[in-house]
Amino acid sequence: MTADTYDDDVALRAYVLRHFPHLMTPLERRVTEYIAPIVSDAEDSKLLKLHEFLEERDGHVVDADVISAFQTPYDDRIANAVDRVLETRRGELIENRCSQCQRLARTPVAKQCLWCGHDWH
Repeated sequence: MTADTYDDDVALRAYVLRHFPHLMTPLERRVTEYIAPIVSDAEDSKLLKLHEFLEERDGHVVDADVISAFQTPYDDRIANAVDRVLETRRGELIENRCSQCQRLARTPVAKQCLWCGHDWH
């Protein structure tokens, strides 16, 4: 996306996905971060370690729920998770917007606009 093609909805969705995955449910995080299901009966030891890490980080997620969620295409899983965050937890987002052009800054703590160059250091 360029300054000429900026779309606030697209930018906001990417911003939420990149900077606010902690607002997603454990299942949403699991199925948006990975393109293949990470479940407890994985035969590969690296996948088992990853599963253990995810269980510790996010809490328990039922394998059947993970497998079921993977029946939905990846882009739809992302859209569904971001939609839910925007609908139910929008107040917890830090929408760092430029005071000049009102577009989203690159990160929640950025002090310069990626789009118009305005600097608020």
